[in-house]
Amino acid sequence: MSTSQKLLTFLSSYPEKWFSGNQLASQLELSRTAVWKGIRLLEEQGYSLESRHGLGYRLMIDNQLNAALISQELRLDHQPRIVVYNKVSSTNTIAKQMLFEDLKKPTVILANQQTAGRGRFDRKFYSPAASGIYMSIALPLSIDEKVNPGLLTTATAVAAGRAIKKVFHRQVKYKWVNDLILNNRKCGGILTEAITDLESGRIASLVIGIGLNLTLDTKKMPTELLGKAGAISKGDNSKRNLLIAEFINFFFDIYRNYRSGDFLEEYRRHSIVLGKKIAIVVNRKKIIGKVEKINSQGAILLKSDNNQLLTISSGEIIKLNLLEGKYHE
Repeated sequence: MSTSQKLLTFLSSYPEKWFSGNQLASQLELSRTAVWKGIRLLEEQGYSLESRHGLGYRLMIDNQLNAALISQELRLDHQPRIVVYNKVSSTNTIAKQMLFEDLKKPTVILANQQTAGRGRFDRKFYSPAASGIYMSIALPLSIDEKVNPGLLTTATAVAAGRAIKKVFHRQVKYKWVNDLILNNRKCGGILTEAITDLESGRIASLVIGIGLNLTLDTKKMPTELLGKAGAISKGDNSKRNLLIAEFINFFFDIYRNYRSGDFLEEYRRHSIVLGKKIAIVVNRKKIIGKVEKINSQGAILLKSDNNQLLTISSGEIIKLNLLEGKYHE
């Protein structure tokens, strides 16, 4: 661990508490010069460090991504590795690279900004600096571990919903299968990708990408998103690390037994598609019908306009509430 990382980890354990240079040098077995250089480097990296004569240094709580602060809030028996980047093309891309290099432990990849963030069907996901949560969870799988994509995506949505409710006291709704909605606007999305072992043909690992709009500057965002994208917070993005930690807690709590579908009742309760007439594209074919049910596997049961009852496990809802006209993708 580098000197700056040692300092960051230590100061993150005591946010906003003052430590003199001598105390830091003694605690971390560093020279005073090494402490001073490490502090300067952390400041250059964007961390909010305050220095004052007679008091020393302290780390201020802000929206800067901080793996140490996140780890402190985790309530897991086996914590995932957390890796933080300032700017990447896509956290899912980084996660895949790690898995291809034979990653053994679940790892959370976070970025302050994405230059090529993407959602389903390779659509761009707007990922400006310091205003959102852009993360991917890289999950190596054991040889006999089976995957249920429908349940995994809905489980991830519920984990995000629980975290947002706990930190911001706001209840998101779920647009099947991977969108999070607040006030009729999309505030987040999920992209689950599988990596297959070519020799055995089995799914060897998973990448679960999550993008959340914590705050949004409407003056800077693309015009095509105006009126469609929404933010979770009403201007305060200082809880970014806490929201990430709570999401990780809820995700791994559900993930241990997600195939049981125990969380589905919660997903159904806050679904915006149940009982609604929708237009959905499945295998390039548009189908119109009413959503009758979300079954035990996370699929929707759709009664089509020609009275067929269809079970749909993957697809894209392109219009919702066709009769009421309240929400359109």
